[in-house]
Amino acid sequence: MLKIKKLVFCSILVLLSFNFFSCKKEKHGRQERIVIWTDSSDFAPYIEYFNRNHSQKAVLVYKENPAGSLPPAQDETPPDLVIGSWLINEHTKKFFEPVDYLFERKYLSSQDFYKILLDSGKFSNRQYLLPVSFNLPAIIFAGTNENLIEDNYTISLEQLKRAGEAYNKKNTKGAYTRMGFAPESSDDFLYLVAKIQGADFKEARGNTFTWNSTALLETIHFLNDWITEANSSSQTETDFIYKYLSVTDDKRVTQGRTLFAYTTSDRLFRFSKETLAKLDYRWIQYNDQLPVEDTMLMLGIPKEARNHRGAALFISWFYQSNTQQELLERKFSMHLDTNKFGIANGFSSIKEVNDRILPVYYTSLLSNIPQAGKFKVYEKKPLRWEATKHKIIIPFIKDTLASDGSKKVLTIEERYTDWKKQGFN
Repeated sequence: MLKIKKLVFCSILVLLSFNFFSCKKEKHGRQERIVIWTDSSDFAPYIEYFNRNHSQKAVLVYKENPAGSLPPAQDETPPDLVIGSWLINEHTKKFFEPVDYLFERKYLSSQDFYKILLDSGKFSNRQYLLPVSFNLPAIIFAGTNENLIEDNYTISLEQLKRAGEAYNKKNTKGAYTRMGFAPESSDDFLYLVAKIQGADFKEARGNTFTWNSTALLETIHFLNDWITEANSSSQTETDFIYKYLSVTDDKRVTQGRTLFAYTTSDRLFRFSKETLAKLDYRWIQYNDQLPVEDTMLMLGIPKEARNHRGAALFISWFYQSNTQQELLERKFSMHLDTNKFGIANGFSSIKEVNDRILPVYYTSLLSNIPQAGKFKVYEKKPLRWEATKHKIIIPFIKDTLASDGSKKVLTIEERYTDWKKQGFN
């Protein structure tokens, strides 16, 4: 992994150097280069492949936080494309121009995209951002336990609770030696439950956020009942997690200590073929919908872009299913960062790629391709949501679940105020 990251970083440095020494030469006369800002290392080989086949060239500028890097510094070359997560919010939207003309001029076809993903990039009914890739939450289990799972494709929270409780086992002293599923074993799972059950976390003015406090408290009651009824108590569950679940997700289930482990599609398909052969999985569904992860990768053309024609060319090229098939084939034949899943470490936003092409390279998908009509994209999040989620929301949920009432649990408002005082927002 470290070697791969170093190679990617080196390739980015080469591209940056190439940009620095060549931009001035091509500022007058020949076409300007297509400047692409992104935090996705997957685009380094994509851009390299694009440059091999086009006279118009693109350069990658790595930005740890593309959304937070806008607008560009006064002496900085503005990007023609920005690709990253957390672009879908009012704060960032003002830096982008509408791209409806890409569909009107036939650079793209809206029919190629998942409609709900495409709609997520709209503001005031105009298309500002385009979806690149996305991921879905999943539950994994040992293939030998397939007979314990009710459905072939998805699993609900109730099914997860019921099957998990049935798998539990205690020794003669009453201590758990098996625990079907421990909700507190995954911070991300706790957040997912709150999100899909109506906590309604969303962007507010000033890069802050709002939420449905009633639904959030109901979610915590739901989780507390689940933990108490299935696994005795939060303390008992936490003790089991500490004692037995310090291993990787795949080993948790294949060793039999637990029936289920929570994951997401990008982590699931990072497992080796040998490991995947021992596992099975189900997509988590709620109210017959598949919740899309908040980290969906988006693409946009900034208002200050200088090379609109080049940006449109790259976009038109990238979103062709044949292009994405070539990128996948090249990745696997050349062993380019094959620990990353699919297109830009996720499912493609192009339907045909997921239905017809990805299963060729990820054979585990053959039996369980997600059904497009069931996707659900949740509310737009503020710029620093990933940090907010892990520093404020999840700790609040965990502390409340662990509380016995003897000590005050800091509210979300109090946590957020403290966080701002430390200069993190």
